[in-house]
Amino acid sequence: MAFFATPEDCSRAFYDALAQADIEATMAVWSEEEEICCVHPAALPLYGYAAVRAAWEAIYRNSPRMRIELKDEHWVRTLSVVVQHAVEWIYLGDEATPRGPVFVTNLYIRAPQGWRLLTHHASPLNAGPGAAAGHVILH
Repeated sequence: MAFFATPEDCSRAFYDALAQADIEATMAVWSEEEEICCVHPAALPLYGYAAVRAAWEAIYRNSPRMRIELKDEHWVRTLSVVVQHAVEWIYLGDEATPRGPVFVTNLYIRAPQGWRLLTHHASPLNAGPGAAAGHVILH
């Protein structure tokens, strides 16, 4: 089992696993808690190890090559929980133009086996015309 000494190590391992479409490496970063949660853009939340794994397996079957660039990272730290906010730009296959932006929140917890991912929540980010026009819509 991999040991991640820092949340940053866990984050790097997660995004490296996505780039390799490696399901075992992807799932190795997740907490062993059954309460893990993963929300892909415009999708319903997935709870539990089996559901999260099945979703990543489906993604890898449909898009086996994926590279994600993280921009505008912001980290919030406590003793046992760390939150990573960032903007993802996703490149599929040989695409020269990224898809996105996607706003992501990753929640890491300190476990006996090192830092682990508890929640990955990705949402489409409206960066088009009018996005900064001051209009706020809540839910």
